[in-house]
Formats: sequence, C-alpha cells, structure tokens
Amino acid sequence: MTTKLCPYCNSAQSILMGNVYCSHSGDNMHKLENGSMMIRMNKLEETAEHVSRLTIRLTLNGDQFYKVGNHDHVINAKKYLVVNQGQRYTTSFEGTDNQEMLLVAFKPDFVSEVLHSIVTQDDKLLDDPFKAAEQPIAFFEKAYEMDEEILNSFLLLRKLMDEDLSWKKEYDLQSVYSSLLIRLLAVHKNLKPEIDKINSAKLSTRTELYRRLSIAKDYMDAHPEKRISIEEVAKISFLSTHHFKRAFKELFDTTPHQYHVIRRLEHSRVLLQNESNKVEDVCRKVGFENTSSFIRLFREHYGYTPRTLPLNSL
Repeated sequence: MTTKLCPYCNSAQSILMGNVYCSHSGDNMHKLENGSMMIRMNKLEETAEHVSRLTIRLTLNGDQFYKVGNHDHVINAKKYLVVNQGQRYTTSFEGTDNQEMLLVAFKPDFVSEVLHSIVTQDDKLLDDPFKAAEQPIAFFEKAYEMDEEILNSFLLLRKLMDEDLSWKKEYDLQSVYSSLLIRLLAVHKNLKPEIDKINSAKLSTRTELYRRLSIAKDYMDAHPEKRISIEEVAKISFLSTHHFKRAFKELFDTTPHQYHVIRRLEHSRVLLQNESNKVEDVCRKVGFENTSSFIRLFREHYGYTPRTLPLNSL
C-alpha cells in the first residue's frame, strides 16, 4: 500500500516518536504500541475519514467536533470521547486561541490483556497468565462527563510532551496507560444504574436504548446553533417519536425538547460574552425565530435578560 500524507496526523506530536497511528499510512494498528498524541493549532479543517484504535480523546480548551460512524459529537474541557477500535471518524475544530487536542490510543492486545487481568480470578491467572479475554469490551461511543482521574492522567501526559525525549523514554508510560484503561472500564461498569433508569425488562434492551439515546443527546449537544425537531432526533436514534420521548425522559429526567432549548440557551450565553454580538443576532444564531420569546426563555432560565448578562458569568 502506498503511504499517503495525512495533514491531520502529520501535524500531530507524539509523546514518544513512532506511536502516532494514521490509518492512511498503511501501518498495522496491531503492531504499534500504546501512544499519546497532541495537536495544537487554532483551526483544524474537517479531516478525511480515519479508522481508529480504541482511543480516549479530549481537548483542553475550545470545542472539538467528531463524526463517529454516522453520529455527531462535541467535546470540550468538560467532556471526553471514547472511540472503539475499528470505528471510522472525522474531526474538526476552530478557536480564537491555540487549541490543544489530546488522545491516548491503545494497542489492541494491550486492551485484551488488561481486561483479562481484571475479570479473571487470581488462581486462573496463575494457571494461564497469557490467555486474552474472549470478549473484548465495546464502550459506548459518546461524550462522557469529564472524569477527574482521566483528566489528571491526560494533564500528566500533556506535561510530559514538553520534556526531553530522553526523560520521556525513562518514564513509566505503560502504568499511565494501564490506569487510564482501568478507569475507563470502571466508568463503563458504573453506567449500569443509569442504564437501569430505562423502564424495560431486559438488560440488553435497556443497554441498546441507552446507546441510542446517548447518540441523540450528543447530536443535540453538537448542534446548539439550530432548532432541531423531535422527529429528526428520534430518527437519528432509530426510535419512533413517542418511544424516543418517553425513554429520553426516563433516562435524562427531562424531555428532549426541554433539553435542547436549554442547550441553545447555554450556547447563546457563551456568544453573548462577546459584547460585539447583538441580542437579535444571537437569537438567530441559536435558532430562535422570535427575539421576545428568546429573551423571555433566557430570563426564566437564568434570572436575568440577555441585555443584563453579567460578564464572565460562565
């Protein structure tokens, strides 16, 4: 296979040289070790489609947009994204300051080994220490609320990016990667009480509904700049409109309509921090047709109007 230059991966800085994986290069992802990657720039045009290893992705400032498979996600300093091995994705971001995107990509065999060590009893590990887990886990591909342990690991890796290569080679990076993966597995396991909020007898049904509803929620999070019909979001989650509204309320304790209105109001408040943005213009930018209705909703939600918004109120 002919190696292709990928502007996205070519601009990436690896914590150790040789661990950046780009599916356009023709490299075998199974032969590469765990790796950390950072991209720092003001703007990243939407990339060509890539195939991912299992990765955890976050940005330290600004918003970063992903299309994973056919689904839209946005991450920022408060959320991170998990992309499963073999999944196809594109990404982009744009900001006023240099934005720093970080990711950790796991070697496939490493994931199986760590999973096997966690789910297998000690006596069986002694009997067969090199047997891999038979069922590699598939994580929910969604924007997760930022986890303190995961963030601290990424901040450590970010700090190491600026160290001399000789020092980075001596650092026990594998322990950081192990801790990240173990924490991710714990986060995945701890989702069960949330999944069980959905009123369905079978766990498999609740799990699948959780996956579809998370896709819908992430889509609304990724598009606070427009008015989205409930029918459109239900279709994205492959649910009937009535089923979608009922299940969404069970899981998130609010209706999809109420949720998206609040997301648009939150986005409007960010835009209004820029004093050059007029209320009428912001109203249109977040998909409200009537300025009076926008101001009324804003006041009911925040307790003050857009024109009396305190600066630095985020």
